[in-house]
Amino acid sequence: MKTVKSIAAAAALVVAGTCLAGPVAQAESMAQPSGPSAAALSARVSGDKALPASLGLVEFLSLVRSHHPALRAMPLVQGMEQADVRTAGTWQNPSVHYSRKPDEKEWGIEQPLPIFGQIGMRTEAARLAAATGQAERAVETQEVLSQAALRFAELLTAQQKLAAKQQAMQHLEQAAKVVLGQVELGARSKYDGARVELQRAQVQAQLEQQESETLAAQAALAEMLAQPQWSPKAIGSLLPAKAGQEEPSLDSMWQQASDRLPQLQAAHAKVTQTEQLVRQQAREALPTPTVGVARIRNRPDGDRYNQVGVSVELPLFDRKQGAIERARLEYAQAQLEEETAQQLARQRLQQAYTQRNLLRKTLRSFESRGLTQLDPLRQMAQDSYRLGQSSILEWLDAMESVADHQQQYLDLSLRVWQADWELNAARGQLPFSAE
Repeated sequence: MKTVKSIAAAAALVVAGTCLAGPVAQAESMAQPSGPSAAALSARVSGDKALPASLGLVEFLSLVRSHHPALRAMPLVQGMEQADVRTAGTWQNPSVHYSRKPDEKEWGIEQPLPIFGQIGMRTEAARLAAATGQAERAVETQEVLSQAALRFAELLTAQQKLAAKQQAMQHLEQAAKVVLGQVELGARSKYDGARVELQRAQVQAQLEQQESETLAAQAALAEMLAQPQWSPKAIGSLLPAKAGQEEPSLDSMWQQASDRLPQLQAAHAKVTQTEQLVRQQAREALPTPTVGVARIRNRPDGDRYNQVGVSVELPLFDRKQGAIERARLEYAQAQLEEETAQQLARQRLQQAYTQRNLLRKTLRSFESRGLTQLDPLRQMAQDSYRLGQSSILEWLDAMESVADHQQQYLDLSLRVWQADWELNAARGQLPFSAE
């Protein structure tokens, strides 16, 4: 008889161990990362084809989206939020108890039953939190890509300035040949030759400084892609495109922007999330009953019977008042933040629209009045010096004035491009999707 009892006890232990090993193995398998790890992502990026030596703005923004560290990490954050949704929809595990008294043994199991819809409320709250996180990441994506676009425009401007400096150096070299020739013929004094050499040294220093600024602008682009060895060349133009059709009014722009701007979408998602949180906390205040089933064995008379019980928490003191009040305040705060975001977005659109129009008007005026006179001014100064009608200082001053006006034109072109970009960002029409 004892042998039979020992075999039965051993069999029970084996069965219990098997039952317990199943969930443990399942938990260990679920703990293994199912998605791509950070090392895999890094290897994937490092295995990409070589980066282009020259590229345009759209191609560069595409590279930023796939190489920027913060943007590459966003799918991982999204996966975490989806895991939170799964966690919120999971039921609480049952609990098993065993007790032994001198004349009695008891086995039992208890299971909490959220019968008032708490599981659904938690799942919906987690889903809305994930939607809010997605909208906030869209805002962050737009900020990163806008910063990348600005750095690209700065590199393009630096390259154009460098080309203008090199052209100015070539013109000065030609002028130096003319001056030195007239000095050798005795038509001019040695002062003219010394003054030209001094000007050449000054322009050479400016040229080297501009080369340094161009290298710094290239490094800024490489930093966006976390590729320090990359030295790209920007291709394109910063001049505004000619309007093919009539531009919409400011009110029409705002009507379109209110449905497109990631900032407004994120603010509205936050309002929806906090509204759901208020409902969830109110539902969490309802008690969750626990149902238990027990098997009891009485040794003296050998009776065996089952016992069923229900236990419910009595919300006498803690009725989730603090959590509900906090959720209501967060909801009110989110509503205020949404109103503020709408006002700031409307103000930003109006300022960007006004600033863009003013800068475009200034650029057109500069092109029509000043830019067209640079080449004739340079030629007239050269002819006047050769004919002996002006001094070397007047000629050098004319060349320096032409070079300065070219640099000012490039700076103004960059400001106009920035104003166009700000307006497109304020109206939700950037050349990329932030999703």
